[in-house]
Amino acid sequence: MIQRTMFKYLTVFFICAIPAATFATSSLQPTRLSCEYLVNPLGIDVASPRLSWIFSNNGRNQYQSAYELIVSDNLKDVQQNEGNIWSTGKVTSKQNIQVEYAGAALQSFKRYYWRVKTYDQNNEASEWSQVNWFETAMLNQTDWKAQWISDGSRNPERDEDYYKDDRMPLFRKEFSTNKKIAAARLYISGLGYYEAYLNGNKIGNNMLDPGFTTYKKEVLYTTYDITSMLKKGSNVAGVMLGSGWWNPLPVKLFGRWDLRQYQQSGRPCVKAEMHIQYDDGSTVVIATDESWQTAPGPIVFNNVYLGEKYDARLEQKNWNNINADKSIWKQALLTQGPSDALS
Repeated sequence: MIQRTMFKYLTVFFICAIPAATFATSSLQPTRLSCEYLVNPLGIDVASPRLSWIFSNNGRNQYQSAYELIVSDNLKDVQQNEGNIWSTGKVTSKQNIQVEYAGAALQSFKRYYWRVKTYDQNNEASEWSQVNWFETAMLNQTDWKAQWISDGSRNPERDEDYYKDDRMPLFRKEFSTNKKIAAARLYISGLGYYEAYLNGNKIGNNMLDPGFTTYKKEVLYTTYDITSMLKKGSNVAGVMLGSGWWNPLPVKLFGRWDLRQYQQSGRPCVKAEMHIQYDDGSTVVIATDESWQTAPGPIVFNNVYLGEKYDARLEQKNWNNINADKSIWKQALLTQGPSDALS
């Protein structure tokens, strides 16, 4: 009786196990696509960006034997599995990271859509991945229309005077939008540190931007999507600057090295431009130049090591919106800025 019961259970077990093994999938499904190590990057300036992906799979001992990539400059084509900018066809390769783009030359300020299909060790194809995208910024330095601007102030002659109050500049620019906006971007670098505003609201959530670099070799800029922050009619852009590493104190590090003697430095300055694209396909660029206005702000001292001193009595009321007191503002001045290219 016991043997007959055990045989019945074993029979049920094997009958149930067979379908699970029969219908198991062995294809590799590409997922978590990235471009230049970012998911859907908003602004890249690499002419041949590197594309990567990983796999979702419930099997074991699986590997990629080939892949197929498509890139399109419009969503409709790539959704139909067509790449009008680049189509690799089936490429025999196990590579799934840093696959360098090799299609038609990319254009600045343009969004591209892409997806990938992979083949496993049995040459079975996966489904096409979800559609990802990447957007280019300035692919060439000549794409920049903006210029470095400052408030025209100078650094002290004597080292001891660097420790006195030194009000940091504010900048503002009024402009109008009278058509329906399709998309808008801000490209900005403010040295040493900056905070950018649009119609009184801070743009993004970055802090201590841009990162510390050797300014005579590289200066970083950031791209922001400001579409939802714009409004029809009058708008105001504002920038608040700080010294950061660009305008350091004459402190001798380890008692020996004055950073100002080794690092390119200067007064706080900003370079920025907004690209506004309208529904009718037209585009307008609003760039930093002498038409921007400047006034001293409430930050009266700031330093990477010694912190910040903010005097609320010196706030410029409504400085970053349309209701500012325009009588206290003067025109910004063009300045040299750092010597090397932005990236």
